[in-house]
Amino acid sequence: MVFEEYVQSLEAFPHQASLSLTETFDAVCAAQDDLIAKIVEKGATIAGWKIVDKDEVIILSPIFDFQVFANLGDSIAHHACRGTELEIAFQLTVPSKTDEVNPLVAELLPRAAVELIRPAIHPTNHSACDFYFNYGVFVSSKAVSGELVFEGGSQGYVFKADVASLLEAKKEVVKKGILQCIQRGYGNTDYFFITGTLNGLVPAAESLGVNRVINQGEVLVQFSLVP
Repeated sequence: MVFEEYVQSLEAFPHQASLSLTETFDAVCAAQDDLIAKIVEKGATIAGWKIVDKDEVIILSPIFDFQVFANLGDSIAHHACRGTELEIAFQLTVPSKTDEVNPLVAELLPRAAVELIRPAIHPTNHSACDFYFNYGVFVSSKAVSGELVFEGGSQGYVFKADVASLLEAKKEVVKKGILQCIQRGYGNTDYFFITGTLNGLVPAAESLGVNRVINQGEVLVQFSLVP
């Protein structure tokens, strides 16, 4: 599948804007699983998940293989996305049993990720099912520690975060995502999980030029937003 086919699938999907996470969470998941199945039927593979915390409810949003970009060297037209978000990610094999989750999470090592957020494709999108908004994602191939630095474009934007201070909270988030994967039948598979923005949305107009994620003096992610 290519991105244009994905857009067509989303535009054609009959989505109920009235679904409420707090009142009809199961219905939201069922509708989302139906759409995922239709996209997978067309040849896509789920590569990872974004864990969305909305109204104190956790819901997963799939990231498909064609949305995962090379860590170094990609160029993306800035009009394709609203902006960028720096995130903490984890790579793991989701187990089949819930009692295997705690020891798995305890051993996880954090990675860095950058998500590209695009304008909504579907006018009735539920705000928590943000695969409607995901243009693409970069996930570092190496674990990160110490200070994480995001340099956004050529306008001088710099964001820094201490990985150690974030790790326990992020592990709690990923644990909830793994449990939901198991409950919804997505176990026994390798995925990455991204766990929510660290720096908010950096608008695409402010991210023109080269964007980098740096850790321990090494560039782990580098891409350009171009006019």
